[in-house]
Amino acid sequence: MKEIQRKREMPQLNMTPLIDCVFLLLIFFMVATSFAPIPGIRVKLPPPGLPQSASKPENLVLRISDPEPGTSVGVMVLNDNVISMDRLLSAFQGATLKQKDMLIIQSGRSVYHEQIVTIMDLAKRADIKKIGFAMVARESI
Repeated sequence: MKEIQRKREMPQLNMTPLIDCVFLLLIFFMVATSFAPIPGIRVKLPPPGLPQSASKPENLVLRISDPEPGTSVGVMVLNDNVISMDRLLSAFQGATLKQKDMLIIQSGRSVYHEQIVTIMDLAKRADIKKIGFAMVARESI
């Protein structure tokens, strides 16, 4: 008998299932990975209820009213004196050391974040150690 000589073919490897497995592993690790939290501002909120002391705080208190329609900046009152954004840094820098211990910001609900963040930047430039936020009834601003 005559042997039939066959051509030897190179074995082929189908890559499709391998690629599917790699993509499934990639998706699994992306979903299972915990990302590092973005550093931000640490906020310590007071407990709910009435204020504990009725005495006037010795710190700087900045009240910001809701902006009027058509404007982006609310009226600011620093310790019972109306003040503009231009004079705010010099007012912070001229405060006593005891007042520079903490700035309390009271704002209305419609005050833009841009104004509050600008005030916080000015406070940090004036070496104010802490910044606190207080809630205010709508009609008292």
